[in-house]
Amino acid sequence: MKNNFILLCIGFLMAGCEEVIQLDLPTENPRLVIEASLKMSPNESITQEIKLSLSGPFYQEENPIVSEATLKLIDLSNNIIHEFEYDNTNLVYTLQYTPIFGTDYKIRIVYEGEIYESSIEQLMYSAPIDTILQGNNTLFGGDEKEVLISFTDSEERDDYYLFDLGMNLFLTTKDEFYQGNVFTFSYFYDELIAGDEINIEIMGIDERHFNFMTILIEQTQEGGRPFNTTPSTIRGNITNITNPNHYPLGYFRLSETYKASLILE
Repeated sequence: MKNNFILLCIGFLMAGCEEVIQLDLPTENPRLVIEASLKMSPNESITQEIKLSLSGPFYQEENPIVSEATLKLIDLSNNIIHEFEYDNTNLVYTLQYTPIFGTDYKIRIVYEGEIYESSIEQLMYSAPIDTILQGNNTLFGGDEKEVLISFTDSEERDDYYLFDLGMNLFLTTKDEFYQGNVFTFSYFYDELIAGDEINIEIMGIDERHFNFMTILIEQTQEGGRPFNTTPSTIRGNITNITNPNHYPLGYFRLSETYKASLILE
C-alpha cells in the first residue's frame, strides 16, 4: 500500500516510472525485537501488551515470537515492580496497569541469560481527535479514499504525535507550525472500498521517539516489516546490559492515547 500523506496547505504531485527491485540484503544473527507501547486513555481501562520476537531478513513476512522471557515494568518513582504474564492466545506479554503522568518508568527483560533495560521514560500527553471525515479528493490512481483528520494541539507545551492509521501504517507529526491550533490533514487509502472501517489512533510521544519513528517509517514504507533487518539499523532506547554488542531492536514508550473510527462510503 502506498503511504500517502498530504497537508491541506501544501500539495505536491510527482509522477514517474520505476522498476521495483528486491535487493539481496545482508543478514545478521537474530536480535531481540521489543515492541513496548504502553497506553493510557482517559476513562478507559487498557490491558498493556508488549510483543517480543526475533529479527529476521528484511523481506521476511513474520518474525519468530519469543515466549520464554521474563518482563517487568519498574515504577522508579514509587519503587514498585509490575511483572507481565505471557498470553499464549495472543502471543504477547500482558499487564493490567494504567500509567500515571509524572512517574518514571523503565522495563527490564531477561531472555536467554541476557538482561535488557530501557531508558527512563514518562507518560507523554496527547490530544483528542476532534473529527474524522471522508473527503472527496483522490490522488494518483483516482480510486483512493481520502480521510480528513482534525485535532486541537495544546498551547502549553511542545508536542509530538504518532498516528496509527491501521494496516501497519504510521505517521509522525510535531506542533512546530500549529502549536495551540486546530490541525487538519488528509490521508489517502488506496486499498479500501465503501463499507470498510478505518480506525485511527493518536498517541503522544517525546522528541527522541518522534525522530526514531520518522526514520523507521521512511525505511519501511516501500516494503519489509518495521523491525526486520534493514540496510541501516536504527537503535532504540533499550540496551543489552549483559552483552552491549548484542543490542536489541525496538522501543519502549508510554503514550496518552485517543481513538476515532469511520466507515467509508
